[in-house]
Amino acid sequence: MRIGSGLSGIDLTAQQNLLQAFTQLSQSSVRLATMQRINSGADDPAGLIAAEELRAEITAIRAASDNAARARGMIRVADSAMSEVSGLLNTIRGNLVSAAGGGLSDAETAALQMENDAALEAINRIGGSTSFGSQSLLDGSAGFHVSGVNAAQVTDIQVYANAGGGTQTPNIEVTQAAEAATLTFSDADATLDADVTLALTGTEGTVTLEFAAGTTFDQVSAAVNTSSDSTGVAASAAGGDLTFSSTAVGSDATVSIEVLDGAFYAGDASAAGTDVVASVDGAEFTGQGNRLEISTATLQADIEFAQGFTGEVDPITISGDAMTFVFSPRVGNTSTLALPNISTSTLGRGADRLGDLASGGSASLASGNFAQAMDVLDAARGQVLGARTRAGAFERYTIEASERVLGSMEVNLSSAFSQIFDTDVAAETSNAIRAQILVQAATSSVMLAGQSRGMMAGLLQTAFA
Repeated sequence: MRIGSGLSGIDLTAQQNLLQAFTQLSQSSVRLATMQRINSGADDPAGLIAAEELRAEITAIRAASDNAARARGMIRVADSAMSEVSGLLNTIRGNLVSAAGGGLSDAETAALQMENDAALEAINRIGGSTSFGSQSLLDGSAGFHVSGVNAAQVTDIQVYANAGGGTQTPNIEVTQAAEAATLTFSDADATLDADVTLALTGTEGTVTLEFAAGTTFDQVSAAVNTSSDSTGVAASAAGGDLTFSSTAVGSDATVSIEVLDGAFYAGDASAAGTDVVASVDGAEFTGQGNRLEISTATLQADIEFAQGFTGEVDPITISGDAMTFVFSPRVGNTSTLALPNISTSTLGRGADRLGDLASGGSASLASGNFAQAMDVLDAARGQVLGARTRAGAFERYTIEASERVLGSMEVNLSSAFSQIFDTDVAAETSNAIRAQILVQAATSSVMLAGQSRGMMAGLLQTAFA
């Protein structure tokens, strides 16, 4: 055996093995203590990059899920408020029918009008006060902004989507105006030549009219107009022409005359109106009556045109992006929802608004314009129900679908992240036990090496004693 002044190879090997065993034991202990496989960049440089990318993605997904939950709450608050508005509109409708039915005293009619006024005030209050956090929902601020509307051309416009936000001015041209159904009969004397019994039918119903020979066109017109509310047909006399027209416009508006007895010019006759036709940025759309539903790659809107208008519409500027949500880890992937302005000054159709049903209005109970009031209520009800439908569809098909996708993404990305970053407890426990055994063995080796050197030193001391 060679003995020098320095450590022998056996000593160095034993110490090196002990150091490596201690390093392995320390690494396993740290991983078990932190439950992380990567505690520094040196543990796995490539794995660290992959894990941090996944961590960032998971963080963004969780934020998007929080956005979806907040949006759901916002929509449900708005839907609850609009549901209450629908109930108030139904109350007004009931009072309107009661007043139109007759038999009520002036005091009873006034009491019903007071109820309507209170309901209209409540609608305005709901529209102005409904909010989620600091975001007002039904005062118009959650919708798109429209400017430049010429009331002689466009009586109403509702914008539901403005792709990409920003400002756009669509090119709109009406090529065919919505027209009423019309039947015209001519007679030089402007009188009926024979006794006749007619069944006059319009969109609202049918009435039977009897006329004697010699009845003037003016008298026929007056008789028809007394029942316009129940038939949806009006009449006019001009010179030798007698014209029957539907009070509504569009292909659903009809006028028909059936001769039940006697003779009436050409006999039975019928006619239907026409719907508005317009082009928007080169795409042609056919509406229903005066109202046109537009759906292009950049715009979704409903437009109601003035009756009889044709030609190019003056520039209308649409701006804003309503309520914009992010249900994706990518901030550029947005979803937009527009909520209506709920107030008596905005709900209605054309020039007629819900506020006209208030005391002193053109459609109040005292005015007796029950048909006008019912039309306004129908329009307001349709606007509110349409808004609820769009909000409900947004919740079901945009928010819920996004939540399912985000949940699946989070599960799978979290699993991948765990595979890369987290400690495999079983494997690391095994490594720790192995390292402990190696430490014990290496420690014994170092001790034996030291004992061997001590024995040789004792022998030398004995030899030279």
